[in-house]
Amino acid sequence: MDNYRDYFTREELVRALAAAPYTPGALGAMGIFETVPLSGTTFAVEVETKDSGRILTGYPRGAPRQQTTLDKRVVHTFGVSTTYGDQGNIMADEVLNGRGAGVAGARALIENRRAKLVSKLRRTIDLTHESLRLGCLLSPASTEFGAAADAVAIAVQTDATKLRQEIFNKIILPMEAEMDGLPYGNPVVLCSDGYWSDLIEAKSIRDTYLNYQAAAELRGAVVEEFVFGGVTWRRYRGTGAVKIPANEARAVPTGVPDTFWQLFAPNDTVESVGAGALGQPYYMGSSELKDSQGVKGWEVSIASHPRVLCGRPKLIRPIVKTV
Repeated sequence: MDNYRDYFTREELVRALAAAPYTPGALGAMGIFETVPLSGTTFAVEVETKDSGRILTGYPRGAPRQQTTLDKRVVHTFGVSTTYGDQGNIMADEVLNGRGAGVAGARALIENRRAKLVSKLRRTIDLTHESLRLGCLLSPASTEFGAAADAVAIAVQTDATKLRQEIFNKIILPMEAEMDGLPYGNPVVLCSDGYWSDLIEAKSIRDTYLNYQAAAELRGAVVEEFVFGGVTWRRYRGTGAVKIPANEARAVPTGVPDTFWQLFAPNDTVESVGAGALGQPYYMGSSELKDSQGVKGWEVSIASHPRVLCGRPKLIRPIVKTV
């Protein structure tokens, strides 16, 4: 098996990782989480006092101008101290008993089994990252950046005019008040399965939803979202424990800087120390499994050192279903 040691070098594992399917989950695909690669294990955020400007009062011509002073800034520091990792083995017997005749057969089998293992390890880390992002969305409050917004109920069963008013008054206006003049894109409301089911059956929304579905079918696409009242409503397809609580939804603005950060610290290895060594979402490694008889196989591992933060907790609007 020494002939195939090169298949488990760090470079080959990274190449296999890049070829593995990328399945980040809905929040990872939305782009609302700003990825920050760190050079160490700390992240500093400098917070400025809200200042949307002020309206000046007139004064007599030639009189002294009014004075503006800069507000003091506060710096919050966060550490990245948690590691998430998984590992699996590829044993010599798996190759010896399954390969075809000749070296080429062994090479193909090793590459295939390595690809399957790396893909499985990557899916585990991807799902872990999505779980961290969802946890931050559901519980964005922090000591440093303040409390979360109170939950609101949107009466989706009312007529279309009143529903638009509810959306404007309970989602858009409170968000704009918190953004203090910052530009933003359309808010997105991520819905649990139960909330989504009631939403698309509401009389005031059903026609809009069906029109979006019909347009998607003409394009040969499957789309579980539509726009109503200046808000994009989207079903969040969860899995296992990674899902929005039943009959709830979360509204979040798009295009607003410093709303969410996903931090990645460097690996805790010698190769990750030094100038320019920035943290990556994934780190692959391998080691030989051997005893007195020789090498029995390889242990392949993956690790990630993330932390997820919300810098604007009040922007996230919890929505509950009306009874």
